Amino acid sequence: MVEFMLALPLLVVLIYGIIEVSRLIFIFASVANASRQAARFGAVAGETENGYYYQDCEGIRDVANRSAILIDFSEINITYDRGITADGTQIQIAEDVDPSPDVSTCPIEDNIIRNGDRIIVQVSADYEPIIPILPLEPFTIVSASARTFLISVAIDGSAMPLSFAAESATPSRIPTGTLPGFVTLTATQPPVPTNIPPTNISGQITQPAGFGTNTQSVPGNPAGSPLPPTLTFTPSSTPRPTLIPSITPTAISCNGITGISHGPLVFRDNVMEMRIDNRTGYILAAAQVYVEWNHDTGSQPGNDPSLHLRQIQLASQTWNGDIFSPSAYIPAFYPSIPPGESVVQFVFHQNYRLRDGTERIIITLGTPGCVNYPIDSSH
Repeated sequence: MVEFMLALPLLVVLIYGIIEVSRLIFIFASVANASRQAARFGAVAGETENGYYYQDCEGIRDVANRSAILIDFSEINITYDRGITADGTQIQIAEDVDPSPDVSTCPIEDNIIRNGDRIIVQVSADYEPIIPILPLEPFTIVSASARTFLISVAIDGSAMPLSFAAESATPSRIPTGTLPGFVTLTATQPPVPTNIPPTNISGQITQPAGFGTNTQSVPGNPAGSPLPPTLTFTPSSTPRPTLIPSITPTAISCNGITGISHGPLVFRDNVMEMRIDNRTGYILAAAQVYVEWNHDTGSQPGNDPSLHLRQIQLASQTWNGDIFSPSAYIPAFYPSIPPGESVVQFVFHQNYRLRDGTERIIITLGTPGCVNYPIDSSH
């Protein structure tokens, strides 16, 4: 009994220490899981009743609170950034959006978020020992999680060609009739017997009694002998064979020396352009045009930093419209790429002054042989 009394205080302290350490680990795991789940919810593409998911601040906080068990979070901050630099510095999305997770900038305005941007959710919870008998001061457990936005995706895949210019007419000898010098024998329809009453030698018509065959008496033929049907063969003239050209698809190589290539992106005034070198010798059909640009801050500095895509030009083919988004598939624009050198130009409503590295042009080809070789400015 004495030994138990001596060991009891140490046993109680040990059990209490295990409980406190377990609470500490439990709170830390709950905070980390809450920030991770909330960031995952905010990065979902689409809309809710309160706007886009990344604008639904109450929904994001509710997801974090629902993941908590037996604890209450003291603070939940939601903010955004455009990634980090090589030295770990956060890139600011806009002047009024602080990327530091210690502040909350949610909700954010529309048409600012684009591919590659991140949502950052930081969750905090206070820890305080149950009984202050250990040298542990109350402190705050903080966990921050970031998720990257995927607003739109450029898909490079097979598409039905809109036109097929890579064809060559190769004459092929295909006889359409019989060989010359041969005569085709054609059987004519046998004559249909008619009811002709028999005649005698004097030419008078007589009607024999009973039933009999229709006969005709002619000189040199006995009376009453029927005339058999005559089968005649008439020679027919057969035309000589003609040469019919057949359209044979020609295989196109879109890689290597006889392929297609492009130059770098060039910016001048309000135009973003790229040179295209088509060395296939054929007109190629574009199945899809995709573009990314710095739509919200591309014209800084200035009163209006935004950039609206207004026009696209390629080899005298023009698309006109008004698109304001970080990326876009151009609707109802399927230009043809002529042989040789051409330039595709994207015209904005004001000068392109600030590039952020997301600029990209992808032209997916629909011509057979070139479907798997898109024109991508990033490659």
